[in-house]
Amino acid sequence: MDISALVNPVSEVPPRRSPSGSYSMPAPSPATSSAKLPTPPLSTHKPMTHKRKRHDPKPIWAIREDEMIEGLPLIPAQRQQSRPLPSTPRPQPQPPPNAMHNGPAPGPSSPHQPGTAHELIGYERPVSNDAHVYDEVSRKVCDFIFVTVVNNEPVRRAIAASPDIQVEIEARWGQIIERNTGQRLRGFHDTECVVKSALLNTSFESTMTMDQHKRMNMYLNGQVQRSKLPGAERASIDYTHTREIDVFYELDQPAFERLPPLTRELVGASKTRQRIRVTLDQKNGRVIRQLIKHRIANLEISSPQTEWDYRIGVNIEIQFPGPMDGVPLAQEPGKSLEAMKRHKDRVSYSWLDAFHLDLTQVGQDGRKNHELELELDPQVLLENGDNVNKKLPNCFESLINGMMNNLRVLSREITPAANP
Repeated sequence: MDISALVNPVSEVPPRRSPSGSYSMPAPSPATSSAKLPTPPLSTHKPMTHKRKRHDPKPIWAIREDEMIEGLPLIPAQRQQSRPLPSTPRPQPQPPPNAMHNGPAPGPSSPHQPGTAHELIGYERPVSNDAHVYDEVSRKVCDFIFVTVVNNEPVRRAIAASPDIQVEIEARWGQIIERNTGQRLRGFHDTECVVKSALLNTSFESTMTMDQHKRMNMYLNGQVQRSKLPGAERASIDYTHTREIDVFYELDQPAFERLPPLTRELVGASKTRQRIRVTLDQKNGRVIRQLIKHRIANLEISSPQTEWDYRIGVNIEIQFPGPMDGVPLAQEPGKSLEAMKRHKDRVSYSWLDAFHLDLTQVGQDGRKNHELELELDPQVLLENGDNVNKKLPNCFESLINGMMNNLRVLSREITPAANP
């Protein structure tokens, strides 16, 4: 098993290129005889060759069933039904101005079936007559998750080999901070873009103020209420409120030896110190989970027009087996064991069996922090990602687009209105 591919997965996917058809010179116009055209002077220069046009085709997950890939249908020919020739089209009445600008309202959709996409109409429709135009940032996130999760063979083998290992795909709201200045990253860009973090001396701080936490809580509770109204044409949002305590243990050598062989191989390949996070129910002290969180890759997005930037993280969560007897508690210099504990007051929202949003107040060592994060259901993601490779209908890109839409909508909700 190639562990280096797991720890340092390929982050860039070279775009597939398909050459266009050969370029041909047009024939002389029949209205003018070629004999009457002036003869060009002789030249020793070689005729200039015409560059072939290059196109950036859609990724496979963005291709519909009725489209072609390199001249071949996406669905096997035997599954295609013959269609009668269309009759002579009749003029259709133009939609009213509001419909042309806004498009049809999307209806509710299942997470396992493509929803009714908003087709571009009226002025929005490009000269190519494409019904959809992809978002470049969301497409980059699609590539990132497809490489680091769906097509990451070491990760997939680890998940298949042990029920105690699962992949986590999370998106966090926060700010990209320059370490030299301690200020939020401000560059030449004025709109949202993916950042090449490896080329920068930055860190990501996932935090918000108490007032922002309160406003976000009220906004999300309002969305829960609206989703429960009779006749609401939207996905129902469920709500839970939990209070938990995190206690950290060192993964010393005896504890390391208790892990299964494949898990030891994964954890041993990491260059960072690993800890075991034991989460307890604050009411009764019951152990809820015991996890080792192993980072795979991060992708950061700068959003200078809104209050927050975003970090997309891919991790592996490993359940630590057995009781914690004999495992030493983690303790940092200058901190007591009590100061190491994290007290989490969390409100969670989930919908479509695909999205899980956590709004959390974290108390540790007398300080409070506020965090907002969104997780994708790993089974839904992997199911749709596998259907991409099988060339079956899937919702992979719409799932990632949904994640990006949630990041943008909630960030804009908190961003103060610009002064006129």
